[in-house]
Amino acid sequence: MPAKYTLRVDGIDGAVKQLLDLLRDNDGTAEGKIQAFFFSGLNGSGLGASVVLEATAKLLKSTRSDPDTRNHFGKIVHVDCSLWKNRRTMQRAIAEELNLQHLMPIFYKHDEDDDFRGVDGSSREEITSIGSAIHESLVNGKFLLIFHYGGDAYLDLADCGIPKVGAFGKGILLWTNYGRFQFFREEQKLMATASIDMEIHGITYEYMRQTMRPFVHNEVVQVIGYTGMDGINPATFLDCFLYLMFLTEQLRENSIIGVDYGWSAHACNYWVCDGIIGGDRAWEIGNALYEVIPLSGYPSYITREHLFNIPESLRKELKEYLLDERRKPHEGWCSVTSNKQAAEDISNVPDSASSYFLTFQGDDPGYLHGDMFRVASNLRVLKLCNCSFNFSSPPFHCCQNLRFLWLDRCTNTEKKQGGGSFFPNLLVFDLRFTEYVLLPQIIESMTSLRELNTVGVSWKSICHAWEKLHKLNKLRVRESSDFITFDSCSSKHVNNLELLDLSGNTLLESLPTLSSERSLKMLVLDGCSSLEQVALEGGAPLLESFSFDGYGPVEDWTHSIQLPQKELRLKTPIIAPLEKAKVTKISLHGCVLLHDIFLRALPYLEELDLSCTAIKTLDLNAMDVPQLKKLFLLGCHQLRSLLWDGWKTSLTVLHIDTQVKGRSTTCPGEKTTFDFEACIAFTDGRFIWSAIEGLYLKIFHSYLPKVYLLISCMSYGQASITKGIQEISPNEEGMVPKGTLLTYSDIALAKDVTHSSLVWDRQQLQPSRTHIEIGEGSYNLESMQDDVFFRYFIDYCVESLYLHDNSSITAIPPTTPASWTYLKWCHVEKCPKLHTLFTCWIRHDSFQHITIFSASDLVMAYCIWVRSIDGNFGRTGFQQLQHIYLHNCPRLVFVLPISFSLPNLESIQIAYCSNIRHVFPLHDEVPQEIASGVTFTNLKHIKLHHLHKLEQICEVRLTAPVLETIGLRDCWGLRRLPAVASHGPKPVVDCEKDWWDKLEWDGLDAGHDPSLFQTRHSAYYKKTIPRGSVLR
Repeated sequence: MPAKYTLRVDGIDGAVKQLLDLLRDNDGTAEGKIQAFFFSGLNGSGLGASVVLEATAKLLKSTRSDPDTRNHFGKIVHVDCSLWKNRRTMQRAIAEELNLQHLMPIFYKHDEDDDFRGVDGSSREEITSIGSAIHESLVNGKFLLIFHYGGDAYLDLADCGIPKVGAFGKGILLWTNYGRFQFFREEQKLMATASIDMEIHGITYEYMRQTMRPFVHNEVVQVIGYTGMDGINPATFLDCFLYLMFLTEQLRENSIIGVDYGWSAHACNYWVCDGIIGGDRAWEIGNALYEVIPLSGYPSYITREHLFNIPESLRKELKEYLLDERRKPHEGWCSVTSNKQAAEDISNVPDSASSYFLTFQGDDPGYLHGDMFRVASNLRVLKLCNCSFNFSSPPFHCCQNLRFLWLDRCTNTEKKQGGGSFFPNLLVFDLRFTEYVLLPQIIESMTSLRELNTVGVSWKSICHAWEKLHKLNKLRVRESSDFITFDSCSSKHVNNLELLDLSGNTLLESLPTLSSERSLKMLVLDGCSSLEQVALEGGAPLLESFSFDGYGPVEDWTHSIQLPQKELRLKTPIIAPLEKAKVTKISLHGCVLLHDIFLRALPYLEELDLSCTAIKTLDLNAMDVPQLKKLFLLGCHQLRSLLWDGWKTSLTVLHIDTQVKGRSTTCPGEKTTFDFEACIAFTDGRFIWSAIEGLYLKIFHSYLPKVYLLISCMSYGQASITKGIQEISPNEEGMVPKGTLLTYSDIALAKDVTHSSLVWDRQQLQPSRTHIEIGEGSYNLESMQDDVFFRYFIDYCVESLYLHDNSSITAIPPTTPASWTYLKWCHVEKCPKLHTLFTCWIRHDSFQHITIFSASDLVMAYCIWVRSIDGNFGRTGFQQLQHIYLHNCPRLVFVLPISFSLPNLESIQIAYCSNIRHVFPLHDEVPQEIASGVTFTNLKHIKLHHLHKLEQICEVRLTAPVLETIGLRDCWGLRRLPAVASHGPKPVVDCEKDWWDKLEWDGLDAGHDPSLFQTRHSAYYKKTIPRGSVLR
């Protein structure tokens, strides 16, 4: 247990002075000195703790403080994390305090990376490199860290980079986990070697209330500051907080009875309807205060053990102080609990009452006599629970200023409804398990109603209200007791509706038409088990949140238009097995603002369309949708992560496009039926991190998959792939007209060099079953290799690769060792920074299925395949390679280092690669049989144009027994042709005569003699020009 020390002061300044004196007295690096101090505020209650720490930091950082004191503590680091987000946000605040602004881009980068990994915002951890910088900034000098901690988990500041505080450290830690009028805490959550637990006491008990005044006032100002809003009156905040004290004290007194005040649902409604908050910004201010006042949104925390866990005397003093300040509004608040026998003893509601809560105990309702509210003309908030009265003439019918009405489990003493009552000023109507029929004339009188909540109420009693409430902002129709249908209802006049909650309606079979709900922001369908389809199709353009939880509705909703936190949702389903959610299709296509979606336990869901939404993360693993077959996420420009392990769904169709305008969802290539089809288009390579595991495992376990990855801002087919090399200059753009695929129309055949051609089948370069296209606008491609499943995907899945028009890529990912085992063809063009295409390949099975490689307009490329780290490729590597085509790669030195033969190679076509010396240099590790010569048994066509430095096609003697054509232009350094067969048709050689005359030959016996070739010299061949001529 930490030691305790008490400060006896008369105000904030006195607390700061004594606190600094205490810190100095206990400062030092000698063993036994305490350097961690926990501050618990006024009488250990937490009140004022955060305020005093803030005042201490301001003083030490100001010129008002004593220079010796400032120098004594060294650096002053003040970090306020009262509104806790995550550990990384805390580390960022520390770095900002230390003026480490140059590190901010690292935070942005890691936050972006975590977005792509699907890491929840509350789970963002510290960054190691930032921690090192913080440690280096503090470790060599003295510092005082003043820290407000608002988190619940244990925290070790060393993880953020804070040097050790304690026996041998130079730093001092002053901290609290109090603030925002939190008067309870569990145990200390901050790790420190030793600490002093300090409290503040007034000089005398009688003086405590005066001492309390500055602490309360400054804490109010501090909390208002957390809202980020201007113009909030501190007195307004005190009234709101006093209302909370009033309700929570009633909870303490009636905890056995179980009175429900619905704080999480109605806190803001109470404040506004009671008149505590007024004006044009009333709801805006109420929502802001609701977010910063403790306990909001966490009704389960309001328990006898936690609530106001401070000394009784202090609680009394605090309440009396607040009442002295704000007694008038408090006098209008009243809460009564009674049993049926004592109902007659309940006094009439006084005329001063503004909020009145009445709850009867027991199973039978308590009767309310007719004149109970006769003088309560100022009543604005009313809740009646377990009461009975005449619904047609309720006892509160005279309360014309009523703004909030909550009837819970109330019964009618009459059989007929009668005329009903009129409440023109009513803003909120909450009706639970009470058959209070909303007659048309009643509805028409509620011209100001902005929130209507019903639970367990017959749909017939409220259905006609649908189109009458023109100002309705929130509508909850939950757990209706009968069949619910919208066939006879129209919502065309409800233009302000922002929230529609139909949770728990197990008989609901269809949704209302939402085409006119232009303002709808949240739709909740939790537990609507009879719905078979949900299709909004852009009908709610402002929709931001959607929930369909097969487990059923949450017990308590929150006031804000936000989905319930996961902690508040059901842990197990409440719906019987026969009532599992029947929905098979959900389409929210076109809801462009939709970013928050919760789906769970939808066992029959087969199709989900979230196209053109603002969704950022979709977690298929947590959704429990085992029959999901089709998923569409087209035009989702905010999409960062798809969490999917490949096992928990039955996906057969997956279409994703992260561009603002969705592109075609059709996989290019062969048209057939596949058991899994995926088209995934994105621009940031990091998107692959979350999706690739499920994608790889799905391919691996599919019989006939079709997968197309488009990493580009272009649509498929926008870039042409290639064209012939005849009469092409290096500055020509494109290789063929759009849409034409690899038609070589210029390779001369034996009989007619000029007009005949070798034409490749277009299907050879059609995308294979697993295809990757990387194009213009893609970035962060190198990050893809960070995921091991992406490397598996490359090694064992990819069959075709098309890389084009990318101005940033320097190497084809992954640059780590990869085998590309099933790659069949690859085409690369117009990537000006691409240096090495395949940087690292290993194992004997690398590229064992590749048949075609082509590249063009790679101005920086040095080589296609580097010399591998393993030369053992003799068995299967490159054994299927048939065609090599290269054009305009001016810095290319070689193509493929070999230690093996290429038995299926048919054609080599290279043009405008002026720096190439050997097409096939020898690998560093080469077997003896290859070192003495290599035979390409199927090589038929060679075309080489403008290769100025070419010395040899292969670094060793090359034999091509079935060679048919050779076309050469401007390759003056080449001195040897491949050896050929000594019998059969002669290969046709189309070349310059001067070059032919200078060739070197090994002789007829070696199959290397001019007589074994048929020459055809160019029709444009020029005669020899004389060495000198006379100029006239």
